[in-house]
Amino acid sequence: MYERPGSSGRRLQLERLRGMADVGPEAFAAREAVREALLVRMERHGYRQVDTPLIEPTELFLRKSGGERIAQMYAFRYRERDIALRPEHTASVLRMYVDSLQAEPLPLRLSYAGPVFRYEKPQAGRTRQFTEVGCELLGADGPIADAEMMHLALDGLTALGIQGHLVLGHVGLVLDFLDRLPLRQRARDWLIWSMERLRKRREVDLEQDIAGLVSGDRLSSLFDEMGAALSQVPGDQLEGWVLAVLQEIGIETQGGTRTPEEIVAGVIAKMSRHSDESHVRRAFEFIQELAQIHGSPSDVVPELRALVRRHDLADAPIDRIEHVLELLTGFGHDVNTFELSPGLGRGLHYYTGMLFEIYAGDENQIQLVGGGRYDDLAQTLGARHSLPACGFTYGLERIADALPARHESRRDVTLIAPAEPSAMVIAIRLAEQLRERGQIVELDVRGRSASGNRRYAQHAGMSRLIIVNGDGTFSTEMLRHPEFVTKETAGE
Repeated sequence: MYERPGSSGRRLQLERLRGMADVGPEAFAAREAVREALLVRMERHGYRQVDTPLIEPTELFLRKSGGERIAQMYAFRYRERDIALRPEHTASVLRMYVDSLQAEPLPLRLSYAGPVFRYEKPQAGRTRQFTEVGCELLGADGPIADAEMMHLALDGLTALGIQGHLVLGHVGLVLDFLDRLPLRQRARDWLIWSMERLRKRREVDLEQDIAGLVSGDRLSSLFDEMGAALSQVPGDQLEGWVLAVLQEIGIETQGGTRTPEEIVAGVIAKMSRHSDESHVRRAFEFIQELAQIHGSPSDVVPELRALVRRHDLADAPIDRIEHVLELLTGFGHDVNTFELSPGLGRGLHYYTGMLFEIYAGDENQIQLVGGGRYDDLAQTLGARHSLPACGFTYGLERIADALPARHESRRDVTLIAPAEPSAMVIAIRLAEQLRERGQIVELDVRGRSASGNRRYAQHAGMSRLIIVNGDGTFSTEMLRHPEFVTKETAGE
């Protein structure tokens, strides 16, 4: 509450921020039950729970998150440091691995649960603060690791009574195609982002975006000018020339996670590439083709094999998909109920292999789970060695909302009320005795009458009311069976 300056002193109510949500006791209890059930399933598969800071350096999420996720971040500058509320857990868990877990034996199975923040348009099932429950499998690169992730994600939903619809894909198909074209990173990022929008049948305006992608920004133009000078520099002097140019224009090459040599090599590669209109259009046509392919694995796999032959791409992603499906059959899943969607992109730039999402039902309306493989992220964040990894997250609130309808459960709570002020000490002692036995007990702290306490306890859904008398006797009234009343003595 506050007083508006210049007002007559009338206090105005402060409202919660748009996109944020209050959680009442019933909803909180339901979500906590879901959280516990999901973490228990993960624990049974060997996952140990960790926690990471709510606030991280902004740079942690800039390196591989993707433009759309970066635009959603709550990032700000505080005391000369750029910091952000975490928009997801995976980068934080990998940062934790780089900080303190690199000496641990692999694989590492880690789980977590906590809030994340994204500045998105609020709508049904989406708020700007929500809870992720998830896990990461670090140090395993085989198809069994991918299969374990998908099985565990489905297993957690099944334990809650939700029949999830699994959609899977492999980002390697589009990465293989893009690697064969001289595209700038910003063009590659836009194409992968567009693939996900096309898959979800959202509009992508190629004509509006292509001019910016081809011409680039000021820095890209600078790289173009530098690239034009490459042919004039002797090969044995090239790295020194680039390093000198970077230092001249004020780009820091010391103190980061990469050596100056690695930075120079990246710049040379960037200068040697360009994004002309024909390459962007060719890539866009390919992702359009990918985005239109979806269906049961038995139908889609042959179509994908024809596509890779037509474009002279590698078969490895399709082989991986088939192997993972075979392993999921071993876990007891009917893979014919799954949907194979090679246009799945998930909007994050750190994915390198298998991807999957799980929806509530077959309509693909409410996404409950998302995950995939990200073998390059650890080294991007400074790990000494490459680390194959995969993981997924549940959306806790969406899962709680998707649970099958259940009858409202009434709390097994006892209300103890003294019949007179002199009985309060006896009532306190009785309440403490029952709590020691594991019961939930409320004590009347308002001095209501017996009828007032009865109305309050019934309205709150309590199971019984105990009225304590000054002589140490008390009567118990079972509120779900009001006719049942017993008289007893305190301490018996």
